[in-house]
Amino acid sequence: MQTKNVLFTITFVLIMAITLSGHAQNQTSPAASVPQKIIQTYGEAELSSQPDLAQISLSIETHSRLADDAVEENARIANAVRQALLDFGLSKENLKTGSYRLHSYRELPREKPDIEKELIYYQATNEIIVSTAQLDKVGEIIDLGVISGANNINYISFELKDPQDLMIHALQMATQQAYRKAKAIARSVNENIAALHTVKEEKTGYTPFRFQDNTLQREISFSGAPTPIEPDEVTIRASVVAEFSLTIK
Repeated sequence: MQTKNVLFTITFVLIMAITLSGHAQNQTSPAASVPQKIIQTYGEAELSSQPDLAQISLSIETHSRLADDAVEENARIANAVRQALLDFGLSKENLKTGSYRLHSYRELPREKPDIEKELIYYQATNEIIVSTAQLDKVGEIIDLGVISGANNINYISFELKDPQDLMIHALQMATQQAYRKAKAIARSVNENIAALHTVKEEKTGYTPFRFQDNTLQREISFSGAPTPIEPDEVTIRASVVAEFSLTIK
């Protein structure tokens, strides 16, 4: 008899659990039936700052009928340029080899051009990257490099030693702009922002101010005065895409 009562009790409990579970699943909360409303906006910001670092690309280019001669002449001039810059007060850490190339090319004789008598020449190119925080000395460094034997100024780049703080500030400004846009859109349709749904960083970086080769050819002179090089500000940019949920009414 006791066994039958126990079986009856277990069966009754199971039936009640299944019934209640099915009833709960059939009941949908009012909040879940209302679709979530999202506003997506794009925020961007731009900052300007004075550079505090200059990168100067000097190169020495030599030519010869013999590869060894082109290489040796290039090494001699490159060492002279490096030594002049060291004597100026720069350290070895300020001078880095950017690139080194040696290649051959063919050239016709000038007097009697004849394809069968093409001359083979070799060109050696040694690039020296000069880094300095003395922005007011950039013109003097360029002139010194040229006087010492550098025959190409590829570029001058004015940069930031550590742009991280400014990049983060620009990112904050871009996010704030995205939020202000979302609020404006919400107000225009009589809605309210409830919370930030998602936010994604699109791009953050900065653009150094660079003198290119064609600009330098106009700027560089040999009048005895230092070459005038006036850097402009560098630009820091950031952008985000953000989504905001609206208050459920």
